Amino acid sequence: MPCELCGKDTNLITADVEGVELKVCSDCGKFGKIKQRAKKSEFKPVKYKQQKVEQPQFSIISDFSSIIKSAREKKEMSQEDFAKFLNERVSVIQKWEANSLKPRIDIARQLERKLSVRLVIRDQIKKVELKHEKSDELTLGDFVKVRKR
Repeated sequence: MPCELCGKDTNLITADVEGVELKVCSDCGKFGKIKQRAKKSEFKPVKYKQQKVEQPQFSIISDFSSIIKSAREKKEMSQEDFAKFLNERVSVIQKWEANSLKPRIDIARQLERKLSVRLVIRDQIKKVELKHEKSDELTLGDFVKVRKR
């Protein structure tokens, strides 16, 4: 446990500093009245090991445009009627069918429900590694100079 005044991580003592009982280092003990030596802290900072988090990834199949167009033709709808049915713009439907615009995953899910087709597939699971240990890289805080008043 670090000193409650300066943050130094050494043996701590209990001192009464301006009417407040604090656990301070021997250097900061001079600012108050020393009461007793504190026990060494049982708590140690936890270092996390690398954890692997698996998140499923989804993508839209490559021939989505032909599936959307065939589903529309099966329902015997024009692009304008189909756009009203899906609550989308006609230009968006045209771009989907021309394969110049890919629908977002959430929109593709709605299309799957409304048209009874399969547009979204699950990709292989990509492993993401999280690191909780201090790295040797410099951060912005390493360059900031703190001015003491």
